[in-house]
Amino acid sequence: MSDGFEVDADRLGRHAGEFEALAERAARVAEELRRALDATGEPWGADAVGRSFAAAHAEPAAGALDRLRRLPDDLAGVGERFTAAAAAYRAGDERAVSDVTDAGRTR
Repeated sequence: MSDGFEVDADRLGRHAGEFEALAERAARVAEELRRALDATGEPWGADAVGRSFAAAHAEPAAGALDRLRRLPDDLAGVGERFTAAAAAYRAGDERAVSDVTDAGRTR
């Protein structure tokens, strides 16, 4: 049998709020990287070695940059879900207290 689990809803709610700042920081990092990459152009060159490098690495690098650009929204979403979870746990605790209190009154 399981020993159950415990949630500190207040702590979860507090830390959920930190994701907004993390999302903003990730957005700044992504933008700074985008500007730096835009400024470099195609540093691998147009010779055979450069074309070979680009063929192998340009698409995966673009995919990584795209994921980095989406990271701020993803982090914000995690924070929102943690906030909602904390509220749901608090509401569940309040319902449980109310149910136990009401059960004691009916006897």
